Amino acid sequence: MDFSEVKTPLTLKQVDSLYWLGRYSERVLSSLRVLMHVYDSELDTTFDYADYCEKLGIYNAFSSLADFCRRYAFDRSYQSSLLCGAEAANGNAMMLRDIIGSDCLSYVELSLGAMREAAASEAPVLLFQRAVDCIMAFRGAVADTVQDRNALNIIRTGFGVERLDFYLRLAIHERTVLFESRRLTEAISCTDVACDSLQLAKITGSLCELDDFADRADKMILLQLIDSLFSGS
Repeated sequence: MDFSEVKTPLTLKQVDSLYWLGRYSERVLSSLRVLMHVYDSELDTTFDYADYCEKLGIYNAFSSLADFCRRYAFDRSYQSSLLCGAEAANGNAMMLRDIIGSDCLSYVELSLGAMREAAASEAPVLLFQRAVDCIMAFRGAVADTVQDRNALNIIRTGFGVERLDFYLRLAIHERTVLFESRRLTEAISCTDVACDSLQLAKITGSLCELDDFADRADKMILLQLIDSLFSGS
């Protein structure tokens, strides 16, 4: 049996849930790593949370760095909080249990559990690390146990879109961005999901031509292209 050809008929809702499972889990992972750095530096006062919010395009509802660290992580009334993201990932994973399997689901549930424990803790960094470890284990389980290649690569596409968006906004080193762009292209090409191939070509081509990502206008154009990749699907 050729496992690369294992495919389960997917509804549009399932495709959407697979994609957003990838995006939300990657969003929590990437954001937690930033937040852990701030906590590890004992609320490093050089961290400009207002600039961070502006770059990510999220509302700055915070009165201080300490307020940012707590509410950005745990405030359910703040839709961009990491706890909201972990809950959204878990909600999508639960709907996909039959497709992704119990191992993948359990790691998503464990990461949410770690975030909820962290919310009740005065020293949440170790629990942040546990959440990161669980998300990384989820990524490994997706690659190792999801038999449906289409479902696997839709999740990978969600990972890649979110990571590329995050890296472009925060001006991560261009070599890393190029690597993520190529990996995203590979994941998309292995799915049955309709994608605007012209937009994808523009993204990859533009990234290859840029010497750096200091030009805000160039970055915004790329982000718009990324957001429009699946507009016709």
